[in-house]
Amino acid sequence: MNSLRRMLQILDLYGAHTPVLDVETICTRLSYPPATTYRYLKELCNSGLLIRSPEGYAPGPRFIEMDLLIREFDPLVSRCRPLLRSLVEQTGLDVLIGQQYGERILTTHQETGPERFELLFGRGRTMDMFRSSTARIVTAYLPTRHLRRLYEKNQNIDYVQRLGKEWPAFSAHMQELRRAGYCITKEQINPGIAGISAPVFDDAKRIFGSLTLLGSLERFEAINPEALASLIQPAARAVSRALAQV
Repeated sequence: MNSLRRMLQILDLYGAHTPVLDVETICTRLSYPPATTYRYLKELCNSGLLIRSPEGYAPGPRFIEMDLLIREFDPLVSRCRPLLRSLVEQTGLDVLIGQQYGERILTTHQETGPERFELLFGRGRTMDMFRSSTARIVTAYLPTRHLRRLYEKNQNIDYVQRLGKEWPAFSAHMQELRRAGYCITKEQINPGIAGISAPVFDDAKRIFGSLTLLGSLERFEAINPEALASLIQPAARAVSRALAQV
């Protein structure tokens, strides 16, 4: 592993439960010697990716700068914004773009509708690969070997077991989602919220992420599920085509 990759692994340690890390924790988690850790931290601070605080090291201002660039100039969102706004206007639901990131899904964009609810996994937050429609439809399109490895790693979690207590049942459930081409979940993460998601693919036809319509159960259930599917599936295909042109 080269030194750049080793240095960047420090950033992987940060999350909702670890917003600030001290040197001892970083050394322990990554098995790096203190001298190496201090050198990497100095470089990350000089680049603005980390900042020194009384408790240790926290994400730095460079992330805020990059986030602004993404919000204003993301090429995929720029190409798709009229389509996303059209979905919001037709349904009164919010629209999310979710992107696969390792073994999790990151919400990279949200177009808000009239309900203005607060999502537990809105833009910038990650979720695992099983609980929401945004993540589950992505999981369904993973290559079989990857999917089985992911299942075996998480099969003892209760909400994973509800999708299949053994691999054959879980695999059959994922195949059902692939045949349907969309996934609907209700109150999986956000109480009172339902969603429907369709897959988005990159230019090599690999699963990239998903497009989701979501809103309150009352508004969601007032619309026929088939009608929502007829909107989200062609929209997701359009986002896939836009992604191929980025």
